[in-house]
Amino acid sequence: MKKKKRKIVRYRRRFHLNIGIIIFLFVFIYFVIYLISYLTQNNISAYEVQYGQIARNRTYTGLILRPEQVFYSQNTGDINYYKKEGDKAGYNDLICSVDKTGNISSEISQAGLDATNLSNDELLKIQNSITNYVSSFSNMQFYNVYSFKENVNAQIQENLYINALNDLSDQTDSAVSQNTFSFERTSVDGILALYTDGYEDVTADSFTADMYNPASYTKTNLKGNTQITSGQAMYKIATSENWSIMVPVTDEEAARYQEEIGENSDSFVLHVKFRKDDTETNATTYIKDLDGQKFLQLNLNNSMVRFVSDRYIEVELGSDKNTGLKIPNSAIVEKEFLVVPKKYVGKGDNSSSDGVIKITKDKRGKESAEFVSINAYAETDDSYYVSQDNLSVGDTIQMPDSSEQYSLKDTAKRKGVYNMDKGYAIFKQIEVISDNEEYSVVQSGTKFGISLYDHIALNGSEVQEGDFLN
Repeated sequence: MKKKKRKIVRYRRRFHLNIGIIIFLFVFIYFVIYLISYLTQNNISAYEVQYGQIARNRTYTGLILRPEQVFYSQNTGDINYYKKEGDKAGYNDLICSVDKTGNISSEISQAGLDATNLSNDELLKIQNSITNYVSSFSNMQFYNVYSFKENVNAQIQENLYINALNDLSDQTDSAVSQNTFSFERTSVDGILALYTDGYEDVTADSFTADMYNPASYTKTNLKGNTQITSGQAMYKIATSENWSIMVPVTDEEAARYQEEIGENSDSFVLHVKFRKDDTETNATTYIKDLDGQKFLQLNLNNSMVRFVSDRYIEVELGSDKNTGLKIPNSAIVEKEFLVVPKKYVGKGDNSSSDGVIKITKDKRGKESAEFVSINAYAETDDSYYVSQDNLSVGDTIQMPDSSEQYSLKDTAKRKGVYNMDKGYAIFKQIEVISDNEEYSVVQSGTKFGISLYDHIALNGSEVQEGDFLN
């Protein structure tokens, strides 16, 4: 008996819509579109404006020029000094003595070796000097130890020599009467210096570029002399607190400093920091061109006494800390604007915005007037700096309530950044106070400028006016 063949009928499965797959596909497509859009559009990174400060530190070696008067000996003999370098010397003050025989000078020098001859008051003054130095000592200025040591030794010797001179008054009076011993007293007021170097008669006006040569500078030390001959320099007096420092700079640096000179002036005030003792002051500064070499002439009226022993000195210029709105230099751009005289700017009949009356001519030469709104980005006393969206060079504008016309012809560039707070780029003018390699400090509170916490384009060169922030 044959088995019946069974007919197999294929069962068709009903299609079920999987909502999870749909959602995944939707998200995936959206992500791909967004990624393509992100990669193809200009992505603007924003920077939040902060309040800050920067210091501009440029170190130079300058040549000191000051009024100096050298005094020469009229006698030959042994010399002893009774004041140390840097002391204030008044008229008729005793500076040194010259002993033709050497007898009294020998006793004075011998007394200078015995510190037991110091009085309690003198010892107290020396102790106070040491205490003050120790309290302000810094490892960063260890080189000052040697200068301090010399000052203390000179102070001790000065006191011992004066004491010895008083003890030998009878002998000195006799020697003076016999013209074998002379007291050398100064005839001018000033600060004592015990060296010569040939720059004593050089002034800022007579200074020439070839006089600046720190590598070959030499000076003759007078305070180590024990004997002197007639006609030889004994000491010199710096006679004024008005002094100058000549600082060589490059042409580029000179141009940068030139920007700080205001209108109707030939000088500017520059902050000066002395590397020798880290003291600071301000100097009236002139830019000099001497035989093709640019110099800054720093004129000062204080601090001279601290550097009377120096001819060349290291200074930091412009090292003051300028405070304002701190922004990265990468954000700063220059944009060209049309210069429009203010007297041609007014308000339209049906508009509260500022604008100008633009005059156009048809083919027949017939004139027509149109009020055109302007966007001012900066201003001077006489002009506005406006964008060239609605106006351009060569356009004619007319003064309100007048027939006087003016053809626009001037353009000017202004520094600024792109503000992104409205979601798109808007140029804002800036006034740079100071800058370094990475940042600039700009003036706050300016009419067309930026404010604290504004968001600006980090890379201004990659942005155009009106670009949207992604």
